Amino acid sequence: MMHKQRIWDIKEYNKEKASCFAAELGISPLVTGILLERGVNSIDAMRDFLYGSAQPFHDPFLLKDMQRSVERIARALAAGEKITVYGDYDVDGITASSLLYLYLKGRGAHVQTYIPQRKSEGYGLNDEALRTIAEGGSTLVITVDCGISGLHEVQQAPECLDIIITDHHTVPPELPPAYAIINAKQSDCAYPFKELSGVGIAFKLCQALEQGAPGSLPAWQGLTELAAMGTVADIVPLVGENRELVRRGLKAMETTQLVGLRALIKASGCPQENIAADNIGFGLAPRLNAVGRLEHAQLAVELLVTQDAAKAEAIAEKLNKENSLRQEICRQIMEEAEELLAQEQHIDTAIVLASSGWHQGVIGIVASRLVEKYHLPTILISLSEDGMAKGSCRSIPALNLYEAIAAERDILTQFGGHHQAAGLTLPAAKVPEFRERFRAYVAAQLQPEDYLPHQTVDCVVSGTGEITEQDLQQLALLEPCGCENTPPVFAFHKAVLHNERAMGKERNHLQFSLDKGDFSYRCVMWNNADLLPFLFDGAVADVAFQPKLNVWNNERSVQLHVSSLRQPLTLGDFRRGTEDRFSVLRALARVHDRLTVYVSSADAGSMMSRWLQDNQDISGYLDIRLYSSFSAQQDESLQQTVILLELPPYPLKQFAAQLKKQGAQSIMLLFGKEDYQSLAAQLMLTHPDRAAMATAYKLVMHALGMQAEVAFAQLLEKNYTQISENAVKIMEQLGFISYNNGIIKKGVINRCSLEDSPLYVSLQQERAELERTFQENIRLNQHDLLRG
Repeated sequence: MMHKQRIWDIKEYNKEKASCFAAELGISPLVTGILLERGVNSIDAMRDFLYGSAQPFHDPFLLKDMQRSVERIARALAAGEKITVYGDYDVDGITASSLLYLYLKGRGAHVQTYIPQRKSEGYGLNDEALRTIAEGGSTLVITVDCGISGLHEVQQAPECLDIIITDHHTVPPELPPAYAIINAKQSDCAYPFKELSGVGIAFKLCQALEQGAPGSLPAWQGLTELAAMGTVADIVPLVGENRELVRRGLKAMETTQLVGLRALIKASGCPQENIAADNIGFGLAPRLNAVGRLEHAQLAVELLVTQDAAKAEAIAEKLNKENSLRQEICRQIMEEAEELLAQEQHIDTAIVLASSGWHQGVIGIVASRLVEKYHLPTILISLSEDGMAKGSCRSIPALNLYEAIAAERDILTQFGGHHQAAGLTLPAAKVPEFRERFRAYVAAQLQPEDYLPHQTVDCVVSGTGEITEQDLQQLALLEPCGCENTPPVFAFHKAVLHNERAMGKERNHLQFSLDKGDFSYRCVMWNNADLLPFLFDGAVADVAFQPKLNVWNNERSVQLHVSSLRQPLTLGDFRRGTEDRFSVLRALARVHDRLTVYVSSADAGSMMSRWLQDNQDISGYLDIRLYSSFSAQQDESLQQTVILLELPPYPLKQFAAQLKKQGAQSIMLLFGKEDYQSLAAQLMLTHPDRAAMATAYKLVMHALGMQAEVAFAQLLEKNYTQISENAVKIMEQLGFISYNNGIIKKGVINRCSLEDSPLYVSLQQERAELERTFQENIRLNQHDLLRG
C-alpha cells in the first residue's frame, strides 16, 4: 500500500459489569462498555458523563490572578475606561474575543477588539499594535488565547496600558510582567482543570465578573455557543468543563440569538437541529479560520458580534468564498509538496519542505494532511522576500514537537506551540541546516515502531452483524466527541467487501459495500482511494469503522465510515492500471522501509538499483529456488512487502501462497499484458516452433553457403531476433549441421521430422506450459489468487 498499515489496539472491558451498569442506567451495554474502557467506572461518574453534572463548573476564582483581574476590570467599567480585547486569529481566539467583547458590551463597557493580521503581524502581541491601541485611548488590554509568550512586548508596552493576559498555551520559564496572568497551566495555579481552551479561559473570566466574588456558584452561563465553537476547533480534550461547555453550547446553537452565528450556520449548510461537534469541526470552524488565514480575522469577529442581519449575511457569504479559496490553495500546496517529496529517494524520519510560493496561513493544514498520509513529523516552511522563513509544524504522537523544535532554538528567531503542533520563524538561509538537524533529532528520539500508526478499536461487533438506528441513538449519549473522548470505533472480523470504486470530485475517496452475517452496509473511506487496487469483489477483511446515520432521498440507513482495513495478506493489483510501473514502484519505495522486488530481466534490476535503498532487495525469478515446486523453508531475506515488477514464470497462485508462508504481508502485482506479449515473442525465439525453425534453418544454410563454417556469435550478431542457440542445437540433433565450440559446419541433410529432435519436443512442451502459466498469471483475479 502507498501508506503505512495501522496497528490495531483492540480494547477490552468487563462485559458483565457493563451489562449491570446498563440495566441500572437504562441504556445499552455498548455505551457502558465504552465508558468502562475509558476509565469512567462508577454509576455516578457515568451518569454525570452522559447527562451532565448539577455543578459542572469550578469556581473561577481558583484561577491564579482572577481576583486581581476582576477588580481591575470592575474599576475600568466604573470609570468608563476604554478596554481592548486582544485576540488570536484562529477560531479559539476569534470566539474568545467575540465572547468577552459581547459580555463586556452587555455590562456597558467602552470596549473594542483587536486581532493581529496573520501575515504582517504574526501571532500574539506586537509592539506596534500595543502603541496603536494606547494612542487610540485604551488603558486596559485583555488578551485572549495569546500573550503568555509576550515577554518583550509587555516589557516595552506603553506605560498607560495595564495588560491582563488570559491564555492557555504552555507557560514559558519567564513570564511577562503583566498586570495579571490567568492561565491554568501556571505551576502555582490551584485551578483543578488544566485543559481549558482560550475561549474557555475567557468564559471563566466572564463567570468571575458575573459572580463578583469567590465562594458562590458561577451565575453566568451565557454565550456557551461561542465557547463550544472555540473549544472544539482548538482540539482540547473534550472532558470535564470542556465537555460541559460544548454540550451546552451545541444545544444553545439551535436557538442562538447571535445574528451572525445564525447566518454562518445557514451559509455553511450546518443543520439547525441536533448540531454535533463534527458540524463545528468540518463546517463552521473552517469558515471562521479561512478569513484569518487569507485576509483578516477581524471580519470573523464582526460577524459574531453584529446585530445587523444584512451585514451578517454578507460576511457569512464572504467567509464561504474565502473557505473555498482556502481549499483551492491547500490543494495546490499539497500537490507542490507531493512533487517535492517525489524528488526524494526515500521519505523517512521527518518531512521538512520549503517554498517561496506557499501561503503562510494554510501550510499548517497541509502539514496535517501530510502527517495523516505519511505518519511522519512534518514541517512546511514559507520563504519570504525579506529573507525570513515561517514554518507550521505538526507531529505524530511519539514525538514532542515543541521539545524537538526547542532543541534547535539557536538558529530560530522565534518558536512556540504544543506537543503536536507548533510554529517557528528563522532566516531562510538557515532552512537547510534546520532540516538536517531536525531530522537527526527525530531519528535519535524515535524507534522504528514509533513511526507506525495505530488504530484504536473500542468494540468488535459479533453475532449477526446488525447495527441499528437505535444503536446510533444510544451511542449519541457519548457526544460531544473529540479529543480524548473520540467517537467510538467498532470492527467486524472477516467481513466480505464488494462494489469498490473511487468517488468524489477529485476521485480521492473510496466507496464499497460490506456484508457481515445477515446484513449489508455502504462504506466510505475518506482520502483513501489509493487502496482501490487492493480491493475486489469477495475480498475478506477486518474493518474498523464508525457507524453513521445516512439520509438520502428521505431514506434512512446506517452507513459505515471506515478508518482501517486489515487482511492477513493484502494483494495489490496494478496489472490493468494506466500508470507507469516504475513510477508506481518508486512511489512505493519512497514510503516503505523494506521491500523485495522480483524481476525477470537484468535491465529492470539495473534500473532499480540506482534508487532503491540498502534494505530494499532486488531478486531475479530465476535466482529463487522454485519452478514447479516450492521450498517450504523460511526465506530470511524476504521483506514484508513484495513487488512482482515483471511477469513471473511460475504459477502465480502457488507463488503468492509461498510468499505468504515466508512472511510476506503485502504483495503487489505491477506486471501487465505488455509483459506477456514481450515474453511470448521471446519464447518464440528461445523455444522455436516450426515457423521459427524454418527461418533459423534458412539463415544457417545461407551463411554456410557463403563459407564452410560460421561462428554462432557472428550469426547471432546479425540475426539476434531470428535465431537462438536452441534452434542451432535442434538442427545439430537432426544431423543438418555440426556444432562444436561455437562453430557451425554443414552436416548431412536427410529427410526427417522436427519431432525426431528430443530438444525440440521438450521445448514445445515447456513453451506450452510457460504460455499457459503466463496467460493464467495475467487472467487470475485477486479473489482466485487468495482463495485456498
